[in-house]
Amino acid sequence: MLLEVKERRMIFVLLEVKDLNISLASGKCVAEHISFQLDQGEMLSIVGSSGAGKTTICKAIMGLLGNTYRADGEILFQGEDLLDLPERKRQTIYGKEICLIMQNPMTAFNPSIRVGRQMEKTYLLHHGKTPRQEMPVSYTHLLHHGKTPRQEMQRLFATILQKLGLEDTQRILNSYPFTLSGGMLQRLMIAAALMCQPALLVADEATTAIDACNRIGLMRELKSFCKDGMSVLFVTHDLRSASVSDRILVMDRGQIVEQGKTEQILNTPKEDYTKYLLNACRLERREMS
Repeated sequence: MLLEVKERRMIFVLLEVKDLNISLASGKCVAEHISFQLDQGEMLSIVGSSGAGKTTICKAIMGLLGNTYRADGEILFQGEDLLDLPERKRQTIYGKEICLIMQNPMTAFNPSIRVGRQMEKTYLLHHGKTPRQEMPVSYTHLLHHGKTPRQEMQRLFATILQKLGLEDTQRILNSYPFTLSGGMLQRLMIAAALMCQPALLVADEATTAIDACNRIGLMRELKSFCKDGMSVLFVTHDLRSASVSDRILVMDRGQIVEQGKTEQILNTPKEDYTKYLLNACRLERREMS
Protein backbone atom coordinates (compact mmCIF):
# COMPACT_ATOMS: atom_id res chain seq x y z
CA MET A 1 0.00 0.00 0.00
CA LEU A 2 2.81 2.42 0.90
CA LEU A 3 4.54 1.59 -2.39
CA GLU A 4 1.38 2.40 -4.37
CA VAL A 5 1.07 5.78 -2.63
CA LYS A 6 4.71 6.55 -3.35
CA GLU A 7 4.31 5.69 -7.03
CA ARG A 8 1.26 7.94 -7.33
CA ARG A 9 3.18 10.84 -5.83
CA MET A 10 5.96 10.44 -8.39
CA ILE A 11 3.52 11.14 -11.23
CA PHE A 12 3.28 14.86 -11.91
CA VAL A 13 1.23 17.13 -14.16
CA LEU A 14 3.23 17.60 -17.34
CA LEU A 15 0.86 19.90 -19.22
CA GLU A 16 -1.89 22.09 -17.79
CA VAL A 17 -4.12 24.33 -19.89
CA LYS A 18 -5.93 26.98 -17.86
CA ASP A 19 -8.86 28.97 -19.21
CA LEU A 20 -7.41 29.18 -22.72
CA ASN A 21 -9.27 31.47 -25.10
CA ILE A 22 -8.32 31.72 -28.77
CA SER A 23 -9.78 34.18 -31.26
CA LEU A 24 -9.01 35.45 -34.73
CA ALA A 25 -7.47 38.87 -35.17
CA SER A 26 -10.94 40.01 -36.26
CA GLY A 27 -12.26 39.10 -32.82
CA LYS A 28 -14.17 35.94 -33.80
CA CYS A 29 -13.86 33.32 -31.06
CA VAL A 30 -12.36 29.97 -32.09
CA ALA A 31 -11.99 28.29 -28.68
CA GLU A 32 -13.05 29.49 -25.25
CA HIS A 33 -12.58 28.52 -21.61
CA ILE A 34 -10.45 25.47 -22.43
CA SER A 35 -9.01 23.84 -19.31
CA PHE A 36 -7.48 20.38 -18.93
CA GLN A 37 -4.34 18.68 -17.69
CA LEU A 38 -2.14 15.83 -18.86
CA ASP A 39 -0.09 13.78 -16.42
CA GLN A 40 3.28 12.24 -17.07
CA GLY A 41 2.91 8.88 -18.82
CA GLU A 42 -0.73 9.53 -19.72
CA MET A 43 -2.57 9.56 -23.05
CA LEU A 44 -5.36 12.09 -23.49
CA SER A 45 -7.52 12.17 -26.62
CA ILE A 46 -9.31 15.32 -27.76
CA VAL A 47 -12.31 14.22 -29.83
CA GLY A 48 -14.70 16.25 -31.96
CA SER A 49 -15.93 16.81 -35.49
CA SER A 50 -14.30 19.15 -38.00
CA GLY A 51 -14.34 22.75 -36.83
CA ALA A 52 -14.52 21.83 -33.14
CA GLY A 53 -11.25 23.66 -32.41
CA LYS A 54 -9.06 20.61 -31.78
CA THR A 55 -6.25 21.51 -34.19
CA THR A 56 -6.27 25.14 -33.06
CA ILE A 57 -5.55 24.02 -29.49
CA CYS A 58 -2.66 21.88 -30.80
CA LYS A 59 -1.28 24.90 -32.62
CA ALA A 60 -1.51 26.97 -29.45
CA ILE A 61 0.39 24.33 -27.47
CA MET A 62 3.04 24.11 -30.20
CA GLY A 63 3.37 27.90 -30.54
CA LEU A 64 2.15 27.81 -34.15
CA LEU A 65 -0.83 30.18 -34.02
CA GLY A 66 1.05 33.04 -35.64
CA ASN A 67 -0.30 36.57 -36.03
CA THR A 68 -3.69 35.39 -37.32
CA TYR A 69 -4.82 34.40 -33.83
CA ARG A 70 -4.83 35.85 -30.35
CA ALA A 71 -4.57 33.64 -27.28
CA ASP A 72 -4.93 34.35 -23.59
CA GLY A 73 -4.92 32.11 -20.57
CA GLU A 74 -2.12 29.74 -19.61
CA ILE A 75 -0.48 26.69 -21.19
CA LEU A 76 1.86 25.36 -18.52
CA PHE A 77 4.48 22.80 -19.55
CA GLN A 78 6.48 21.54 -16.60
CA GLY A 79 5.37 24.70 -14.79
CA GLU A 80 6.40 27.17 -17.51
CA ASP A 81 3.84 29.15 -19.52
CA LEU A 82 4.38 28.36 -23.21
CA LEU A 83 2.45 31.48 -24.22
CA ASP A 84 4.99 33.71 -22.48
CA LEU A 85 8.36 32.11 -23.23
CA PRO A 86 11.29 33.97 -24.84
CA GLU A 87 12.28 32.68 -28.28
CA ARG A 88 15.55 31.13 -27.12
CA LYS A 89 13.76 29.08 -24.47
CA ARG A 90 11.11 27.97 -26.96
CA GLN A 91 13.82 26.59 -29.23
CA THR A 92 15.07 24.31 -26.46
CA ILE A 93 11.56 22.90 -25.86
CA TYR A 94 9.92 22.48 -29.27
CA GLY A 95 11.27 19.62 -31.34
CA LYS A 96 12.88 17.95 -28.36
CA GLU A 97 10.77 18.18 -25.18
CA ILE A 98 7.55 18.64 -27.17
CA CYS A 99 7.16 17.04 -30.61
CA LEU A 100 4.33 17.32 -33.11
CA ILE A 101 2.97 14.74 -35.54
CA MET A 102 1.09 16.50 -38.33
CA GLN A 103 -1.96 15.35 -40.25
CA ASN A 104 -0.55 14.81 -43.73
CA PRO A 105 2.50 12.52 -43.98
CA MET A 106 2.61 12.86 -47.77
CA THR A 107 3.92 16.42 -47.51
CA ALA A 108 6.15 15.96 -44.45
CA PHE A 109 9.14 14.48 -46.30
CA ASN A 110 11.42 15.79 -49.04
CA PRO A 111 10.69 13.50 -52.03
CA SER A 112 14.28 13.75 -53.33
CA ILE A 113 16.04 12.47 -50.17
CA ARG A 114 15.91 8.96 -48.73
CA VAL A 115 13.82 8.82 -45.56
CA GLY A 116 16.65 7.41 -43.45
CA ARG A 117 18.85 10.38 -44.29
CA GLN A 118 16.02 12.78 -43.44
CA MET A 119 15.56 11.13 -40.06
CA GLU A 120 19.30 11.44 -39.38
CA LYS A 121 19.15 15.17 -40.09
CA THR A 122 16.13 15.55 -37.81
CA TYR A 123 17.87 13.76 -34.95
CA LEU A 124 21.10 15.76 -35.26
CA LEU A 125 19.21 19.06 -35.64
CA HIS A 126 17.54 18.69 -32.24
CA HIS A 127 20.22 16.75 -30.40
CA GLY A 128 23.48 17.86 -31.99
CA LYS A 129 24.94 14.52 -30.87
CA THR A 130 25.03 10.95 -32.06
CA PRO A 131 23.08 8.28 -30.15
CA ARG A 132 26.31 7.07 -28.50
CA GLN A 133 26.90 10.54 -27.04
CA GLU A 134 23.33 11.16 -25.93
CA MET A 135 21.02 8.23 -25.25
CA PRO A 136 18.92 7.08 -22.29
CA VAL A 137 20.37 4.17 -20.35
CA SER A 138 17.42 2.01 -21.44
CA TYR A 139 18.58 2.32 -25.09
CA THR A 140 22.34 1.82 -24.70
CA HIS A 141 22.08 -1.91 -25.35
CA LEU A 142 21.22 -1.06 -28.96
CA LEU A 143 24.72 0.29 -29.62
CA HIS A 144 27.60 -1.86 -30.83
CA HIS A 145 31.30 -1.13 -30.53
CA GLY A 146 32.92 -0.55 -33.91
CA LYS A 147 29.76 0.90 -35.44
CA THR A 148 29.89 4.37 -37.02
CA PRO A 149 27.59 7.11 -35.65
CA ARG A 150 25.45 6.80 -38.77
CA GLN A 151 25.07 3.05 -38.28
CA GLU A 152 24.12 3.66 -34.66
CA MET A 153 21.39 6.09 -35.68
CA GLN A 154 20.09 3.67 -38.31
CA ARG A 155 19.89 0.94 -35.67
CA LEU A 156 18.00 3.23 -33.28
CA PHE A 157 15.54 4.22 -36.04
CA ALA A 158 15.02 0.58 -37.01
CA THR A 159 14.22 -0.37 -33.41
CA ILE A 160 11.59 2.38 -33.11
CA LEU A 161 10.05 1.45 -36.46
CA GLN A 162 9.79 -2.18 -35.38
CA LYS A 163 7.94 -1.09 -32.24
CA LEU A 164 5.54 0.74 -34.57
CA GLY A 165 4.88 -2.41 -36.57
CA LEU A 166 7.28 -2.00 -39.52
CA GLU A 167 9.58 -4.99 -39.98
CA ASP A 168 11.43 -4.37 -43.28
CA THR A 169 13.22 -1.41 -41.75
CA GLN A 170 16.41 -1.36 -43.84
CA ARG A 171 14.50 -1.22 -47.09
CA ILE A 172 12.18 1.46 -45.74
CA LEU A 173 15.02 3.67 -44.48
CA ASN A 174 16.76 3.38 -47.86
CA SER A 175 13.58 4.29 -49.77
CA TYR A 176 12.44 7.59 -51.19
CA PRO A 177 9.16 8.92 -49.71
CA PHE A 178 7.20 8.63 -52.96
CA THR A 179 7.82 4.86 -53.05
CA LEU A 180 6.16 4.28 -49.65
CA SER A 181 2.50 4.02 -48.70
CA GLY A 182 0.69 6.65 -46.65
CA GLY A 183 0.59 4.29 -43.67
CA MET A 184 4.36 3.75 -43.78
CA LEU A 185 5.02 7.49 -44.06
CA GLN A 186 2.70 8.09 -41.10
CA ARG A 187 4.70 5.66 -38.98
CA LEU A 188 7.96 7.23 -40.17
CA MET A 189 6.69 10.63 -39.11
CA ILE A 190 5.80 9.21 -35.69
CA ALA A 191 9.23 7.57 -35.46
CA ALA A 192 10.93 10.88 -36.34
CA ALA A 193 9.24 12.42 -33.31
CA LEU A 194 9.82 9.47 -30.98
CA MET A 195 13.55 9.30 -31.67
CA CYS A 196 13.89 12.73 -30.04
CA GLN A 197 12.58 11.12 -26.82
CA PRO A 198 10.05 13.89 -26.09
CA ALA A 199 8.29 14.33 -22.78
CA LEU A 200 5.12 15.27 -24.70
CA LEU A 201 3.98 14.00 -28.08
CA VAL A 202 1.20 16.00 -29.76
CA ALA A 203 -0.49 13.93 -32.48
CA ASP A 204 -2.94 15.83 -34.69
CA GLU A 205 -5.10 13.28 -36.56
CA ALA A 206 -2.06 11.01 -36.78
CA THR A 207 -4.06 7.99 -37.99
CA THR A 208 -5.81 9.60 -40.98
CA ALA A 209 -3.46 7.96 -43.53
CA ILE A 210 -3.97 4.53 -41.95
CA ASP A 211 -6.87 2.23 -42.74
CA ALA A 212 -9.54 1.75 -40.09
CA CYS A 213 -8.44 -1.81 -39.28
CA ASN A 214 -4.95 -0.67 -38.26
CA ARG A 215 -5.79 2.59 -36.48
CA ILE A 216 -6.44 1.12 -33.05
CA GLY A 217 -3.32 -1.03 -33.41
CA LEU A 218 -1.22 2.08 -34.01
CA MET A 219 -2.89 3.79 -31.07
CA ARG A 220 -1.91 0.87 -28.84
CA GLU A 221 1.65 1.12 -30.12
CA LEU A 222 1.72 4.83 -29.26
CA LYS A 223 0.21 4.11 -25.86
CA SER A 224 2.99 1.61 -25.14
CA PHE A 225 5.53 4.46 -25.14
CA CYS A 226 3.69 6.00 -22.18
CA LYS A 227 5.12 3.20 -20.03
CA ASP A 228 8.50 4.94 -20.34
CA GLY A 229 7.03 8.21 -19.04
CA MET A 230 6.14 9.96 -22.30
CA SER A 231 2.75 11.70 -22.45
CA VAL A 232 0.57 11.76 -25.57
CA LEU A 233 -2.01 14.37 -26.56
CA PHE A 234 -3.96 12.76 -29.38
CA VAL A 235 -6.43 14.67 -31.56
CA THR A 236 -9.02 12.71 -33.54
CA HIS A 237 -12.59 12.70 -34.80
CA ASP A 238 -12.79 8.94 -34.20
CA LEU A 239 -13.96 7.83 -30.76
CA ARG A 240 -12.95 4.24 -31.53
CA SER A 241 -9.31 5.28 -31.86
CA ALA A 242 -9.61 7.35 -28.69
CA SER A 243 -10.77 4.27 -26.76
CA VAL A 244 -7.12 3.30 -26.21
CA SER A 245 -6.34 6.50 -24.29
CA ASP A 246 -6.54 7.00 -20.52
CA ARG A 247 -8.90 9.97 -20.71
CA ILE A 248 -11.07 11.62 -23.36
CA LEU A 249 -11.99 15.27 -23.84
CA VAL A 250 -14.93 15.93 -26.16
CA MET A 251 -15.14 19.29 -27.99
CA ASP A 252 -17.75 20.99 -30.15
CA ARG A 253 -17.72 24.49 -31.66
CA GLY A 254 -14.72 25.65 -29.69
CA GLN A 255 -15.92 24.49 -26.29
CA ILE A 256 -15.38 21.48 -24.05
CA VAL A 257 -18.54 19.41 -23.97
CA GLU A 258 -17.36 16.69 -21.61
CA GLN A 259 -14.16 15.15 -20.28
CA GLY A 260 -13.35 12.21 -18.07
CA LYS A 261 -11.86 8.74 -17.90
CA THR A 262 -12.21 6.74 -21.11
CA GLU A 263 -14.45 4.10 -19.54
CA GLN A 264 -16.85 6.74 -18.25
CA ILE A 265 -17.04 8.62 -21.56
CA LEU A 266 -17.61 5.47 -23.62
CA ASN A 267 -19.97 3.64 -21.25
CA THR A 268 -21.90 6.36 -19.42
CA PRO A 269 -21.64 9.64 -21.35
CA LYS A 270 -23.45 12.57 -19.81
CA GLU A 271 -23.89 14.92 -22.76
CA ASP A 272 -26.05 14.45 -25.86
CA TYR A 273 -23.23 15.40 -28.24
CA THR A 274 -20.99 12.66 -26.81
CA LYS A 275 -23.84 10.16 -27.24
CA TYR A 276 -24.22 11.36 -30.83
CA LEU A 277 -20.54 10.67 -31.57
CA LEU A 278 -20.79 7.22 -29.99
CA ASN A 279 -23.88 6.36 -32.03
CA ALA A 280 -22.10 7.51 -35.20
CA CYS A 281 -19.21 5.14 -34.43
CA ARG A 282 -21.59 2.23 -33.84
CA LEU A 283 -23.40 2.94 -37.13
CA GLU A 284 -20.11 3.08 -39.06
CA ARG A 285 -19.01 -0.21 -37.48
CA ARG A 286 -22.24 -1.93 -38.56
CA GLU A 287 -21.84 -0.62 -42.13
CA MET A 288 -18.26 -1.92 -42.30
CA SER A 289 -19.16 -5.41 -41.01
